[in-house]
Amino acid sequence: MSLTKIIFQSGVLLLNIKTRKMKKESQYLYKKISGIAILVMLAGISFLSSCEKDDSGIPGFSTGVPSISGVYLLDTISSYSDSVILGAEPYDLLVIKGSNIGGALTVSFNGYETSFNPTYNTDEAIIIRLPAEAPTDATSSNQIKIVTSHGEVVHDFKIIAKAAVYSSDKITFGEGRGNVTLKGKNFADVSSVVFTGTTESVEIVSRTKDKIGNETMVLKFPQTSLPQVRLDITNSSGTITTTGNEFVNADEAFPIFTEEFAEGFDNGSWGDALIVNTDEAFAGEASMSKVFAGGNWHLAALANWWPSVEYNADYKYLTFAIKGGSVPISLWIQSDASNIGFGEFADQNKIDVAPGIWNYYKIAIEDLDFWYPETTLKQIGWRVQGPDENETLYFDDVMLLK
Repeated sequence: MSLTKIIFQSGVLLLNIKTRKMKKESQYLYKKISGIAILVMLAGISFLSSCEKDDSGIPGFSTGVPSISGVYLLDTISSYSDSVILGAEPYDLLVIKGSNIGGALTVSFNGYETSFNPTYNTDEAIIIRLPAEAPTDATSSNQIKIVTSHGEVVHDFKIIAKAAVYSSDKITFGEGRGNVTLKGKNFADVSSVVFTGTTESVEIVSRTKDKIGNETMVLKFPQTSLPQVRLDITNSSGTITTTGNEFVNADEAFPIFTEEFAEGFDNGSWGDALIVNTDEAFAGEASMSKVFAGGNWHLAALANWWPSVEYNADYKYLTFAIKGGSVPISLWIQSDASNIGFGEFADQNKIDVAPGIWNYYKIAIEDLDFWYPETTLKQIGWRVQGPDENETLYFDDVMLLK
């Protein structure tokens, strides 16, 4: 037998020995792994069987009938443990306290189911945010309802939803100016609207609410001697007072232009004239329009050469509306009773006009270089530096207010 053959046979022998050894080790490992797997499976079954579930499949808390003992604001309960509240505003973060409520399936306010994070719940407390979508009209139940797998509970609780006013279609009122339409929310149960600080009632003509919740309320203002007013609006949740610009009583103002040039006033512009135009109006049916020619530094002006307007300290504000052109533009308010002189550019008289919309201005006369004691107002206007291209602007409701 050659040496080569002996080595080869030895190799076969060694291979056979190693193969038999690996089979034994594999069988041993298989038995070990199988044993471990069985132990893990049994442990898992034991763990799952020890975690009791209710019929819904949600890990249970107590199985008693739920009850509510009180509702608190989250940011006060830690300092004032007895600070139970009977109502709250949308978005407030609440703590509902009671018993057997940890396994809540649903929580609803006035019938509106809202989401909550069960991680923060215990069997005695639920932390939840008051949803803004919950109904608040006169048909609302004014209740919280909690449903668990073992019963349900209701608790009297009012969502405080005072009226809110976002905008109005006009800022002036008076004879021939029509009704005022407010846009906002929570108008459905408004019971009264009055001028702030008075008992003068404003008539509610109509209310609307569209499918996505946008609300309007149309008001008819009464005749009044008040030069400017705010509104107190009351619904079942309380009273709010309108903020922002006051509503201006055009009947009590000194008119310069409303539906037409006021008595004694006429166009006094440099360049293209101010003309009465019914294509656009801030209020009523007409405004004044003027073309500001590109690069000509035009001035839109009204003149009252006789009898003019003697200074009167009762008038505190200059008010007007301007509809912008195609681009943002700056104007300087002009007066021949100013210190700087008519046609000049006083820094405090500069205003910015946004394009394509009506811009409303109510400016304290004392903040302008405009009109002073022992002076007479004959000319009032607005001057531009430029513009780059021709721009048409509209002017309306130019008045002096008390």
